Amino acid sequence: VFWFPVLALAAMVLFRLPETLLLLRLQDLGVAVPLIPLVWAGLHVVRSFVSYPGGWLTDHLGPRGTVAAGGLAFAGFGALLGLHLSIPLAITAFLGLGLVAGLTESAERSLVARLAPKRTGRGFGAYHAVTGLAALPAATGFGALYQGLGGGTAALASAAGMVIATLVWLVAAPPGGGE
Repeated sequence: VFWFPVLALAAMVLFRLPETLLLLRLQDLGVAVPLIPLVWAGLHVVRSFVSYPGGWLTDHLGPRGTVAAGGLAFAGFGALLGLHLSIPLAITAFLGLGLVAGLTESAERSLVARLAPKRTGRGFGAYHAVTGLAALPAATGFGALYQGLGGGTAALASAAGMVIATLVWLVAAPPGGGE
């Protein structure tokens, strides 16, 4: 009951293009280097504003649908960043990625707490260990792809992988949110 959904969440991390490469992609698309830290800060402002509504959605719709919405949002904005965009559209797509964390973080944590109610600490430890371990090959693999074939290709590959991982998530996640 616990491991299948947690491994599906790890698959979503595995296909998520790391923020560092997303920031480099902004530079590739023409965003001036001095503006990139401001855009990155803007992403965290969006993330903060979306966190409360994301938690509300999790409480009302359950973590399954909310995490899936976050995965598809990442795929959509990631695919946009894989294209040749104007600077304002590139910044807008990057800021849209703030929706992902706002939608998924509350839902993921809610699910872990529901799946491991008696050993919640151990459940969160396992969740963070597995998703953290998935981030390393994601960073290395997408970094190599970015360096070899370019940022657009890496972003599009990440978006395609995220769609697949989201479908796996929908199969793996308990329909009632683990209750």
